[in-house]
Amino acid sequence: MQAIEFEADIQDGMVKIPDEYGDLKNRHARIVVLYENSTSEPSEPGPSSGLDFSSVKAPTLTTQEGVEYQRSIRDEW
Repeated sequence: MQAIEFEADIQDGMVKIPDEYGDLKNRHARIVVLYENSTSEPSEPGPSSGLDFSSVKAPTLTTQEGVEYQRSIRDEW
């Protein structure tokens, strides 16, 4: 498999392959299209589909500072 790279404008769903790659006529090829996001305004992030852990509190850490808790459960500290 070989790879080539060139830039071209897509017009009406068609890409013209440059003449220097004439040996590609009537051949099957895998095409990868890379393009710039052309919107001038930054896109707004959509609603998060992740989980919200902001209301979760670890009961063991409400009475102790985190490092103190780690030292209390580990003998090597």
